[in-house]
Formats: sequence, C-alpha cells, structure tokens
Amino acid sequence: KAIWQGGESHSLAGFSFNAESNYEQALGRDLARIVSCNTTALCRVISPIDRELGVNKVRVSLTRRAVDPNDIKKGPVNAIVLNPVKLPSHHGPDVRSVLSHINITTAAMKVPTTLMHIHTVNMDINTDCTVEDIKKIFGSQSRIRFVDQGITSTAEIIEFARDIGRPRHDMWELCIWPESITVTEKELYFFQAIHQESITIPENVDAIRAMMELESDGAKSIEKTNKTIGLNNK
Repeated sequence: KAIWQGGESHSLAGFSFNAESNYEQALGRDLARIVSCNTTALCRVISPIDRELGVNKVRVSLTRRAVDPNDIKKGPVNAIVLNPVKLPSHHGPDVRSVLSHINITTAAMKVPTTLMHIHTVNMDINTDCTVEDIKKIFGSQSRIRFVDQGITSTAEIIEFARDIGRPRHDMWELCIWPESITVTEKELYFFQAIHQESITIPENVDAIRAMMELESDGAKSIEKTNKTIGLNNK
C-alpha cells in the first residue's frame, strides 16, 4: 500500500482523500493521495455546508504563504506573485478530485510570509440560513477552530498555538474567524487560515486507518486520531 501527498497528481493514485469527505471510499484501498493543505481546508468547510444546506457554487481567493519557514532558497521576499496569472488556479480542480459535484473556481497569489495561508471564501448555498446556522455547522466540526479574542492575523494564530503547548506550534485545525462569517441572500462569506505544515497530519493518520481497514466509520477514526495527537479544539 502507498500514500502520496498533495503535490502529486490525482492520477497517480486514482483516489484523493479527505477524512471528512470520503473516508468510507478509502476502506481497503492500496493507493491514495492526501490532498494538499489548501484543498484539505476547503474540503473541511465545503463538505459540512453541502451536507446540511447544499452548495450551488464556491469562489475562493487564496493568499498563499511563499515558502515554509525552513526554506531559505525561495521567495518572494518583496513582491506579491500571481500564482498562476491564468485563472483558475489548480485548487478548484483539486477539490473536485474529492468532491466531484462541487462547482468551484479559485484564484491564488503568493505573499512574502512563511506562517500560514489565508482564504477568502464565498459560497452560494441552496438553503436560507443565518450566521448562527453557519456557526453551528462549523462548530460541530472537531477539525475547525474559531479564532477570536482579538486575533486578527496569522502571526497571532501561531503565537496562540505556542501558548497552548502545541508541538512545533502545529495548528491541525482549520481556523475560521467567526466575526467574518456573513450571510446575504444565500451568499456565505468568511475568512479562514491554514497552517500548511500541519493541517494534513491527521488526514494521513485517518487514511492509513481506512486503507488498513482498522476502522470502518470515518467519524470514529477522526475522533481516535484527534485524541491520539492531542487535537481537542480547546
């Protein structure tokens, strides 16, 4: 059995994995690909909203970190780089490798930071709802964390991860600013932040468990993984 990561193409394994979206489809598979940090984040919000309210289309602007903190050979250092210039970016098709029915278009740029990615998300949903409805849906997801208490930046999220004792300041959860959640005539908007170094770690554990058929229930696997690594959303 083999698992590839999100930098590889979907065709290599023929199956792309996200624990929240398609755990049961991974049961007993020999080959799988864990989708990228950005795609993992998008699947974590699209799946529960689509399940509860129905998603008509998704439009996302991705502000991507330039490199990981240990990468000293790349940039940009003093520029904002369209990545790519030609739209859409690859992130939308990558989401569709997991959620094939979702109408999604993405645009991306790189900025001179190493800490996290930021997404500006717009969803056209099928059902009337309120901000509180959205908060309830996101709040039910163990791998989504609301960030507030005056936190307005990726730097403060990383500092928060240090303060709560996370190893390597890992933030395995997708971070959403609850104050940013806005609903206008079935249009949902919000900001989310992604710690690219760690968000896919629990996904890999769940993929192993599914492929080895150690747990048939995705929700139970997520719970086991969260408990083992210390992801308690507190």
